[in-house]
Amino acid sequence: MLLESKVWMLEKQTIDKHYFKNLSRHIKPNVLWIDSSDNLVAVAELTNTDPGEILVHRNLATLVRSDDISLMASLEHAIGRSRIEYIIVCGYSNCTGVREVISGNDMKPHVKKWLEELREMYHHQAPLMAGLSSHQKEKRLCEINIQQQIINLSNMDIVQQAWKDGRNLSLLGWYFDLQKGAIQEIFSMKTQDLLFQVAQVT
Repeated sequence: MLLESKVWMLEKQTIDKHYFKNLSRHIKPNVLWIDSSDNLVAVAELTNTDPGEILVHRNLATLVRSDDISLMASLEHAIGRSRIEYIIVCGYSNCTGVREVISGNDMKPHVKKWLEELREMYHHQAPLMAGLSSHQKEKRLCEINIQQQIINLSNMDIVQQAWKDGRNLSLLGWYFDLQKGAIQEIFSMKTQDLLFQVAQVT
């Protein structure tokens, strides 16, 4: 990996000799992106943005929890210091956490505890998914999860306070289809509005 890093460095300098000098300049991000730790595509590549334009937080299965100290610190920094205008919760196909929940396989203790909310979602919705294929179940559970995490975000004090202060902060729920290479907006919540379903995962 260290050798590959040197190759990457040389390639960047060949294309743009000022690449690293420009990279070191302060870039003001306008987006906090929350997705899963096992996402196979880098956010900058997926969104065609430069490094530093998007703040990224990742965890297993793209969950928004108030007991996640790392996430809460990311939210405080993004909303309070960077004064972002968008928080994107991006679920995606082939998510390991979603597959683990649907499979019902035994989980390690920390994984089981972390995925508790997602397991409850699935058990609640399981009767409605009875006729779906495994792939369709994954898509449906991912969509439900994106919706719930947007709601979780909207109920957090730091988000509520930003809205009370008149901040233009939007919460967006996206789905990335790995097979198609396409992002689809599923949910959105503008400042102090109700959750709006833009589309369904297709």
